[in-house]
Amino acid sequence: MNARRRVATLGVAVGGVLAGHWFTYVLVSPHAHARTALLRDTGHAYLGLANDAALVLALAAFASIFLGRLTDRDVGRGGRIAGVVVGFPVAAFAIMEPLARAPAGAPLRPLLHGAVLPVGVAVQVAVGLLAALLIALLLRAADRVRTVIRAGSVVPSRPAIAFAIHGRVVVLSGRELFANGVRGPPPTH
Repeated sequence: MNARRRVATLGVAVGGVLAGHWFTYVLVSPHAHARTALLRDTGHAYLGLANDAALVLALAAFASIFLGRLTDRDVGRGGRIAGVVVGFPVAAFAIMEPLARAPAGAPLRPLLHGAVLPVGVAVQVAVGLLAALLIALLLRAADRVRTVIRAGSVVPSRPAIAFAIHGRVVVLSGRELFANGVRGPPPTH
């Protein structure tokens, strides 16, 4: 996997860890008022703004992966990409939780004996697997787009539309539908 793909994959992983972090707290504390207090008390007041930035980063990373695949097939192995987008968020979550709590003076005992850590790890794995699936789908879509572009055709060669005119079935291909100068089927007098 080249450096550009590693950076893009890491961008997806960073977006995933922050989104997973937020979703963990939604599951652990479903009521917004209580969740806001919990986030503030545990040093996570930054999470709302960080999630906005993570969303932009992740979308840019997905776009980079898609566009990069159009020009370069060397993206890396699916297992390696999945390892990054699953492994990194789990490790980052496990490290970020105590680091966020320490400056806020929040005790670590609830973290070790409460629901946040196990729920958070499970959420990070789920978000990472979803991200890996999205990357795989983007790569497949980019391969198809690249095949169409290289073939010099941007419309399907299979029939695109079929309809009846005066009891006769007329089938038009995508090329006929989108060709310059074609305004409709020929008149049947």
